[in-house]
Amino acid sequence: MTSAPDDGNRVTTAPIVAVLGASGFIGRHVARRLEARGAQVRPVVAPRLVTSARTLDEIEADARSPRWAPDRHHLLEQLRDVDAVVIAAGVAVATGSGDDLFGADALLPALVSAAAPATARVVHVSSAAVQGRRPLLDESTETAPFSDYSLAKALGEQAVLQGNPGAVCFRPTSVHGAGRDVTRTLARVASSRFASVAGRGDGPTPQVLVENVADAIAFVTLTPREVPSVVLHPHEGMSVAQLVRVLGDREPRHVPVAIARSIVGLAVIAGRRSSKAAGVGRRLEMLWFGQAQTPGWLTDCWEPIAGPGDWERLRTPDDASDQRRNVL
Repeated sequence: MTSAPDDGNRVTTAPIVAVLGASGFIGRHVARRLEARGAQVRPVVAPRLVTSARTLDEIEADARSPRWAPDRHHLLEQLRDVDAVVIAAGVAVATGSGDDLFGADALLPALVSAAAPATARVVHVSSAAVQGRRPLLDESTETAPFSDYSLAKALGEQAVLQGNPGAVCFRPTSVHGAGRDVTRTLARVASSRFASVAGRGDGPTPQVLVENVADAIAFVTLTPREVPSVVLHPHEGMSVAQLVRVLGDREPRHVPVAIARSIVGLAVIAGRRSSKAAGVGRRLEMLWFGQAQTPGWLTDCWEPIAGPGDWERLRTPDDASDQRRNVL
């Protein structure tokens, strides 16, 4: 595959990169960064799929089902001559559930991976949520899903890697940018009297900017380097308290650690009965404690393009609303 050089300059011959979900939140940013790095972007409409499958074997069996034959044909035609494929389509609702969620986040990656040319690099945009409440995020294939959303994402990863051993699963952490509902909510909380952290608030927060995520995905897609099967988006340097100060322009309240852990523990118990409660509890845990991560593959070969000033501009996000589909 003709690829972008590691110094970020434009390529001499534009590779063709198919992007599923190019109209979505992450997908449209990825398309821009791919073009900035010299690629020719081909937007591909993702078929809308539903599935009752909840295991890898069931996902793979459903992917071969005759009912999806027209969608497999559509993907084969759209991906026939591409140099790379970015799967940025899906349902990004951490508290979501249902057959449409598993269709978009687990079954779709299986179909796309199988339809991609053998010579094309497949980059599946997954989520660090697949590793759940682990104290340390890493680039292993080990997962610990805690909700329907994280389970669907974990199944999507497994299906992609099973069907295409050369594929890459890119794991963003919590992605933010102008126009995203979860970003507006975080900005409102950070600027309110309820803004709080556990203890001193020095835990690392895995909140990241969409501009950086998109450029990192473009880099992984185009680089001539050999890329590992799992790539974790690097930590962007902020603690949970710093996030409140930058995004909320205020000092957070400091909740005693013991009390914060007790409340999170109750949320975890509630989450065993409700996927929605699990997602809400996990957001609270992330806001108070954050989550650490190991230095990954990108740490030594890629630099972020956005920084603290871009976070400050999100203090009053615009009123554009996200789509529930084709958004990550």
